[in-house]
Amino acid sequence: MATVSIELLKQHVRADDFTTDDAYLGQLLEAAEEYVVKATNRTSAELVEMGGGEKLPATLQQAVLLIAGHWYNQREAVAGVQMSEVPYTLQALIKPYRKLANDATE
Repeated sequence: MATVSIELLKQHVRADDFTTDDAYLGQLLEAAEEYVVKATNRTSAELVEMGGGEKLPATLQQAVLLIAGHWYNQREAVAGVQMSEVPYTLQALIKPYRKLANDATE
């Protein structure tokens, strides 16, 4: 899918001056967009339509950037320092697009 550009992700993670991580960043973009789609209980086509027909809505693009950036900077499941989540940031971006599982609009 990758409706968020790799160039934008590279700027987000401050890796825009080299190309050695491009394949890895592309993989992160794909995984982050898949995560967002699944979190909304919608299809990627539904979300792209909500974004005007070519890409995800801006808030969901930001969610993709946050997830991919976090995965890029924290490549392992554990860390030697205490980390804490910015409260509700990711959920605040995704929640308005979330379709309830028992939504009868289908």
